[in-house]
Amino acid sequence: MKTRAFLLATALVGIVTLTGCTKGKAPTFPEKSPAEVATTFFKLLQDQGRLSNQEALKMVSTKYIELNPDSFRKWTENFGTSASKIKVVGTTLPMARTKSGDWVATVNLEIKTPSLFGDFFTSTSKLNLILDEKEKEWKVDFVADTVDETQYMTASQGHEHQAHQEHQEPESGK
Repeated sequence: MKTRAFLLATALVGIVTLTGCTKGKAPTFPEKSPAEVATTFFKLLQDQGRLSNQEALKMVSTKYIELNPDSFRKWTENFGTSASKIKVVGTTLPMARTKSGDWVATVNLEIKTPSLFGDFFTSTSKLNLILDEKEKEWKVDFVADTVDETQYMTASQGHEHQAHQEHQEPESGK
């Protein structure tokens, strides 16, 4: 009888301890990382097809705004005509929810755009992704609802948004 009561008490303490220890911690993030989502999103936009554009729109968060498909297509139609190259250079996963209760990951991007001088103009940018807990996937924050304006203003005045020219050697023999 004492053994039974001891086991019941131990199980109850274990359940309470595990419940208390996991409360407020980050959820298990989706298998597809924010970097993979961002890469796929930009690849779909570069494809320029209507179906690719529709697939890219499905990757956009609808938590704060529902985008009109025609407006989204209009805003992104020239993306694929650019010879710019976008590369993911880092990802920051959230350690806690934002003030609005979202899990927001930040993907750091390097954008290389051809210049008139034959070199590339390189700049950096960030893309936030919101965890859609219902669908268990990262969604692109296309209209920057999760960007804190004070952080943006501070970053735009700092070194993060400084761009530089990168010299590219011309290919020989062609």
